[in-house]
Amino acid sequence: MSLTDTKKNIGTVVRGWNARYDLEEFIDAYHLAPLEAREIFARIGPYKVDLDQAMKARAQTIAKK
Repeated sequence: MSLTDTKKNIGTVVRGWNARYDLEEFIDAYHLAPLEAREIFARIGPYKVDLDQAMKARAQTIAKK
Protein backbone atom coordinates (compact mmCIF):
# COMPACT_ATOMS: atom_id res chain seq x y z
CA MET A 1 0.00 0.00 0.00
CA SER A 2 1.46 3.34 -0.95
CA LEU A 3 1.44 6.51 1.12
CA THR A 4 -1.12 8.05 -1.25
CA ASP A 5 -3.52 5.14 -0.70
CA THR A 6 -3.11 5.42 3.07
CA LYS A 7 -3.89 9.16 3.06
CA LYS A 8 -6.97 8.53 0.93
CA ASN A 9 -8.28 5.83 3.28
CA ILE A 10 -7.64 7.87 6.43
CA GLY A 11 -9.37 10.89 4.92
CA THR A 12 -12.42 8.78 4.14
CA VAL A 13 -12.69 7.33 7.63
CA VAL A 14 -11.98 10.50 9.60
CA ARG A 15 -14.02 12.96 7.56
CA GLY A 16 -16.44 14.94 9.72
CA TRP A 17 -14.94 13.83 13.04
CA ASN A 18 -14.60 17.39 14.27
CA ALA A 19 -17.90 18.85 13.04
CA ARG A 20 -19.55 20.89 15.77
CA TYR A 21 -23.02 22.02 16.71
CA ASP A 22 -23.67 25.48 17.94
CA LEU A 23 -26.22 25.57 20.76
CA GLU A 24 -29.12 26.81 18.62
CA GLU A 25 -28.49 24.15 15.98
CA PHE A 26 -28.40 21.46 18.69
CA ILE A 27 -31.69 22.69 20.17
CA ASP A 28 -33.33 22.62 16.73
CA ALA A 29 -31.90 19.21 15.82
CA TYR A 30 -33.27 17.48 18.92
CA HIS A 31 -36.24 19.72 19.80
CA LEU A 32 -34.97 20.34 23.32
CA ALA A 33 -35.79 23.01 25.85
CA PRO A 34 -32.96 25.57 25.94
CA LEU A 35 -31.96 24.87 29.56
CA GLU A 36 -31.91 21.11 29.00
CA ALA A 37 -29.89 21.51 25.80
CA ARG A 38 -27.42 23.86 27.48
CA GLU A 39 -26.81 21.32 30.26
CA ILE A 40 -26.20 18.47 27.81
CA PHE A 41 -24.08 20.70 25.57
CA ALA A 42 -21.91 21.78 28.52
CA ARG A 43 -21.49 18.21 29.78
CA ILE A 44 -20.79 16.48 26.43
CA GLY A 45 -19.18 19.28 24.40
CA PRO A 46 -19.90 20.74 20.97
CA TYR A 47 -18.81 17.85 18.74
CA LYS A 48 -21.62 16.39 16.64
CA VAL A 49 -20.34 12.84 16.95
CA ASP A 50 -20.35 12.97 20.75
CA LEU A 51 -23.70 14.75 21.03
CA ASP A 52 -25.39 12.47 18.51
CA GLN A 53 -24.17 9.38 20.39
CA ALA A 54 -25.32 10.83 23.72
CA MET A 55 -28.75 11.67 22.33
CA LYS A 56 -29.08 8.21 20.78
CA ALA A 57 -28.26 6.61 24.15
CA ARG A 58 -30.70 9.00 25.84
CA ALA A 59 -33.46 8.02 23.43
CA GLN A 60 -32.84 4.32 24.07
CA THR A 61 -32.95 4.89 27.83
CA ILE A 62 -36.22 6.80 27.55
CA ALA A 63 -37.72 4.12 25.29
CA LYS A 64 -36.92 1.39 27.85
CA LYS A 65 -38.83 3.20 30.62
